[in-house]
Amino acid sequence: MEDEKKYCIYLRKSREDLELEKYDNDETDTLSRHEKILNDYAIKKHLNICQIYREVKSGETIAERNEMQKLLRDVENGKWTGVLVVEVERLARGDTSDQGIVANAFKYSHTKIITPAKTYDPDNEFDEEYFEFGLFMSRREYKTINRRLQRGRIASVSEGKYVGNIPPFGYKRKKIDNDKGFTLEANPEEAEIVKQIFNLYAYKLKYINDVVRTINNLGLKPRKTKRWSISSVKDILSNPVYIGKIRWGARKQVTNTINGKKVKSRPRNKDNIFEYDGIHEPLIDQETWNIVQNKRTKNTPAVTHNNIIKNPLAGIVYCAKCGKPMQRKPYTSKSKEPILMCSNPNCDNISSKLKIVEDQIIEALKIWLKNYKIDFKKLNKMKKSSRILTDKDMLKQMANNLLKEKNRINRIYELYENGDYNKAEFNERLTSAKANIKEIKGQMESLKKKIEHQEISIEEKNTIIPETEKVIDLYKKLQTSEEKNELLKTVLKKVTYLKTEKAINKTSDPTNFEIHIYPKLPKINNL
Repeated sequence: MEDEKKYCIYLRKSREDLELEKYDNDETDTLSRHEKILNDYAIKKHLNICQIYREVKSGETIAERNEMQKLLRDVENGKWTGVLVVEVERLARGDTSDQGIVANAFKYSHTKIITPAKTYDPDNEFDEEYFEFGLFMSRREYKTINRRLQRGRIASVSEGKYVGNIPPFGYKRKKIDNDKGFTLEANPEEAEIVKQIFNLYAYKLKYINDVVRTINNLGLKPRKTKRWSISSVKDILSNPVYIGKIRWGARKQVTNTINGKKVKSRPRNKDNIFEYDGIHEPLIDQETWNIVQNKRTKNTPAVTHNNIIKNPLAGIVYCAKCGKPMQRKPYTSKSKEPILMCSNPNCDNISSKLKIVEDQIIEALKIWLKNYKIDFKKLNKMKKSSRILTDKDMLKQMANNLLKEKNRINRIYELYENGDYNKAEFNERLTSAKANIKEIKGQMESLKKKIEHQEISIEEKNTIIPETEKVIDLYKKLQTSEEKNELLKTVLKKVTYLKTEKAINKTSDPTNFEIHIYPKLPKINNL
């Protein structure tokens, strides 16, 4: 064994391996089998194996394979004489750009690719062509396997089997006895929660919000998060798996390119959704399911997604209790005005009419502007920019002190040359003078930044008054919520809202809430 030649092993499961492991009764892991094959080969060929890269998850691209990224970095740095894999397809089955990255990394680092069947030397043009052709063929094979696997999954779904990796809430995956594939069986603790959610919405409560609040108050926990949300409860109420169905195609994987990177998502799909009778036991009876679906249809307002802002306070008003943004909620009845409510279903901050909150924000701006003008007039009665002038005087004084210290250094050299200082005295005084110069320069730099900031602040303060006056004057004249929203955002960072008491009757004060406005510009006392 030649010590200077170092080799590594790269292990990765293919998608086909993962599918076979689902149905294979042999408990031996694919990576373990491949590792044994490659280690045996290395012993036979006297190769010094120094590291093993184990790819736990099988990703289609390099970006999804962490160990592959580490391997390529080490290969590019010339760390390995060769890399052992069971077949070249394990290195790159992605698109042509990924295959090019892999091929170039091995080519320019002169790293060999070693398989039990053949060794590929990138310095040999025939091996290089053979390797690139192998990657091309592996990509074609990958697409063929993927199509075959998709057909197999649809066939399994049509037989009522469950082909997903993560079972829906209320169930756990179970290997089918004496057959390939999986089905679902009830998870007792979760199944009871599912039944309670359906019963609450079908027979006791009117809105999904009420169901969410009730199950959270009862301490019933979701599988991963601490509390239930409206969307998670909606998903359960709309999933036919609970009446014994298997659904396929509701969330297809979609790949998009964003900022030059591939991003995968699973948006909701409305077309080409298949539904079959499952072989698992349902948790909910058909009658309860029908009641829930009819109720959801009636309680779902028609929503038009036209990207038009209907809430003039969007992105501005936040809940003072939980910090979540406040949202506009319209009523189906046109006689009732929209309200502003916290977007967190678990928060007890009480809602108010949106129009009233708008009016109070404008009133708060008027009060703030009035006080701001008073403070600004007081400031202007002082000597104009007196503090800035004082800081500038200090800066001039520091410049004089700096000049004195520089002259002091010249004097120290003169006295040393004249013999008035010995070596130790010279070093002591010179060190002291240099330290003083360094300190003065640091103070001057800080003071310059302070003066610059103060001058900018004065300019901003001269701008905020007319800007705020413009908002107050124009706000009620604007026709659209989008225009109002843009106008408010010119002067406000945010507004917090808090209401703790409900309006008991029609004579109750509709403004019994607190708002705090946060203007964008610094306060007067920052000067």
